[in-house]
Amino acid sequence: MEAIATPAGPKAANASVEVEVHDSLETLAGLYAYNHWFYSRLYPFLHGSICDIGCGTGTFIQFLLNYERVVGLEPYAVSLNAARGRFRPHRNVEFVQAWLADCPNEKLPPEAFDTVVCLRVLDALEDDRDALARMRQLCRPGGNVVIVAAAHKSAYGSLDRALGHRRRYNRRTLSRVFQAAGLTVTRSFYMNALGYFGWLWQSRILGRKRIPLGGARMLNRLVPFLDAFERLISPPFGQSIVMVGTS
Repeated sequence: MEAIATPAGPKAANASVEVEVHDSLETLAGLYAYNHWFYSRLYPFLHGSICDIGCGTGTFIQFLLNYERVVGLEPYAVSLNAARGRFRPHRNVEFVQAWLADCPNEKLPPEAFDTVVCLRVLDALEDDRDALARMRQLCRPGGNVVIVAAAHKSAYGSLDRALGHRRRYNRRTLSRVFQAAGLTVTRSFYMNALGYFGWLWQSRILGRKRIPLGGARMLNRLVPFLDAFERLISPPFGQSIVMVGTS
């Protein structure tokens, strides 16, 4: 499953889009096992101070509460306010309302973080190379830029268009963007091979424009089995691609 992604800048923002993004993030936030699965696979690449690009309501930040400093970047006020209320007791967590296109800035200066993570956002940005270059600038030398993006052009369909995806990647195409942004790829792998077929069916065959809640909940229940299988045999394809780079 892929969440709706944050647009590239303020020109894409309006009240209806903001509400749609928030509602989709709320659906994703309810899939605890699914979200924790991604955290467990990204864990080896996360360290020090962390910036979550397009953090939404804090779905991923809920797993980062033991890190020294966590900053969530989110342009949409409705999602940001929900995240601020959710994590108010945690003094190591803060939020900044801004577009990635305006970073680095005074609140998020260059080389401020050891890890920059961006889940399900890069595939919606108009200029993905510039976005990755800005993430690299936010990251200290030798730090990690960790990306989770929609995988495989063959799965692109009505759901992608409805959720704001401009593209889907494979290892080769995403590696090219990393290199153009000045990042050296250190690790890449696909996740959720079963979800690829579900997305293909819902988006390309049925032409749906909303993620079926029943299917999302079923996938959430299957996560322990999917995780065990994909750790044993790394799939050559998947619904998502994970890529890690350093400057």
